Amino acid sequence: MAEVVLKELTKVFDGNVVAVDKFNLEVKDKEFLVLVGPSGCGKSTTLRCVAGLEEITEGEIFIGGKLVNDIPPKDRDIAMVFQNYALYPHMNVYKNLSFGLELRKMKKDEINKRVHEAAQILDIEHLLDRKPKALSGGQRQRVAVGRAIVRKPKVFLFDEPLSNLDAKLRVQMRTELAKLHQNLQATIIYVTHDQVEAMTMGTKIVVMKDGLIQQVSDPLTLYDFPVNKFVAGFIGSPPMNFIDTEIVKEKDCYAIKTDSFTIVLTPDKNKLVSSYAGKRVTFGFRPEDLIDESGVKDKEGRLIRARVEVIEPLGSEIYLHLSSGKDFFMARVPHHYKTEIGKEVGLVVDLEKTHVFDVETEKAIF
Repeated sequence: MAEVVLKELTKVFDGNVVAVDKFNLEVKDKEFLVLVGPSGCGKSTTLRCVAGLEEITEGEIFIGGKLVNDIPPKDRDIAMVFQNYALYPHMNVYKNLSFGLELRKMKKDEINKRVHEAAQILDIEHLLDRKPKALSGGQRQRVAVGRAIVRKPKVFLFDEPLSNLDAKLRVQMRTELAKLHQNLQATIIYVTHDQVEAMTMGTKIVVMKDGLIQQVSDPLTLYDFPVNKFVAGFIGSPPMNFIDTEIVKEKDCYAIKTDSFTIVLTPDKNKLVSSYAGKRVTFGFRPEDLIDESGVKDKEGRLIRARVEVIEPLGSEIYLHLSSGKDFFMARVPHHYKTEIGKEVGLVVDLEKTHVFDVETEKAIF
């Protein structure tokens, strides 16, 4: 079993800089777990603590049920893939893959077998005689992954491994790494600042901010049911729209009221927002949850009239930057949507997919 368990993990750097704060997490055997968050949130530090490259301040780390706090990195049975690949420039690909096994005094036949197995999995058999300088970025990344595979470790650790690749190659390598996880059935902890990368690769995602876990869940739950405003704004591309407004009572229901539009909430939300009547809240809705009014019959209580400020055509879809009174937000519409800058449009909100957040705590009310 290759479970990884972190209990109250804390890392404080010189000057009382708390990088990771009382971090509790369980990574199950064969799970692909992604740590995601903005730069400086502590995700890479957490990974380096698991690897043993950073000495922890407090807490416990278990790998395969074994406490590894005082065990050096080389004896933790983990393999790490770095952002900059960290290949040996004077060695060819074969030697880069085999060097770690040679240091372990492994038999030559076994080394050769493992190197060719890894090269076959990653489709780099034709590159074994080349040196890193003769490889493309994607090929170097495959070699770095291959060097981890030959070790056959309990746990793979990836520290932003795709951030140096161009956009097209990143998409390709995301697919390759997802396939690799299926083939190896290995436990993987993967760090990225790219939420698209996290959503497409992870079976479980940990969203971090300021060294603290904000939410741990599968990708769709994070997207549909964010626990706070930070998670709601971080997960999703383009990000969720936020409008500071207030809750008002409208007959038997409650509504979101701004200077320029009113959104009547569904009856099932009454109990959730009743204590916020007359108070300021943050209203959240995703750009893809706005629908052109021409295709909607029942739009009363959920129509927003807005002015088109900027149009971003992306081929398969269009991003509209809109203003309604003092509020600005985005809509994602089909590529055939016809409009122009300065024109007023009518968009209907999907009420089932709206969110409301407490202004002070930023926690989700629903």
